[in-house]
Amino acid sequence: MCKKAYTASFASIYDDVMGTVPYKVWYDYLQEVMAFYGFEAGKVLDLACGTGNMSILFARDNYQVTGVDRSSGMLEVARQKAKEEGLEINFIEADLCSFQVKERYDLAISLFDSLNYILKLEDLKKVFKNVYDSLRDGGIFVFDVNTISRLMSIEPGTTILNGEDYTCIWEDIVNKEEKLWQVKLKIYHKDTGEYHEEFHQETGYKIADLKEGLKEAGFQDMDVYNAYTFTEASDSDNRIYFVALKNRKGAVVRPVLRSVKNLKWGIKRFINGL
Repeated sequence: MCKKAYTASFASIYDDVMGTVPYKVWYDYLQEVMAFYGFEAGKVLDLACGTGNMSILFARDNYQVTGVDRSSGMLEVARQKAKEEGLEINFIEADLCSFQVKERYDLAISLFDSLNYILKLEDLKKVFKNVYDSLRDGGIFVFDVNTISRLMSIEPGTTILNGEDYTCIWEDIVNKEEKLWQVKLKIYHKDTGEYHEEFHQETGYKIADLKEGLKEAGFQDMDVYNAYTFTEASDSDNRIYFVALKNRKGAVVRPVLRSVKNLKWGIKRFINGL
């Protein structure tokens, strides 16, 4: 069985398969996070950018964006989408464990549980160090992860996804012994008759371990929120967001503002089924 993930085969149908993903909600939340920290960004580094959905949202608002991903197929789709919109985005093919950039960025992001794909904590620490080195002093790194609790609660089973010119058989597997969520994909392209298989794996980490890894990379101040809130996260939440700051003080605690933002995002979470 093919052990690759995010091949050109899946890249060609990815945006259709993920058509209900609320990228704009994520973008709005990131804007709220920056406002909460009194932070303004001009240059954005989008890590594991995939087909460029978050990169494009930032570029539409005149941010200078660089997207990094290891999948040439996903990047090919991203470049085409940016070209069609007349957006200048620098997309780089690189592994997050070893990437380097010459420029220094204000904001680095990695969303859609992309960092859960890094199965060893030591490798994840390499990513954190690379991100730290890519940020300017005062820069911020925002990323989300699925918790161990979330991954282990996924219901095993098979779903058949039918698109206009493809059929994708999606099989969820939960390996509780190794704390892995695994996905087997079987993709049949109706127009060409081609058939491909992919295999995806995610693992989870304790909040304390991720905090320690960030500190080893150089980040000293950080906050962790239950997704789409400004409430401190716990290991029992589903999706959580880290905000790690490079040589920058954390947000000033303003209970009233925090309550207002939590109310606002509580409504958004309900409306969007998050």
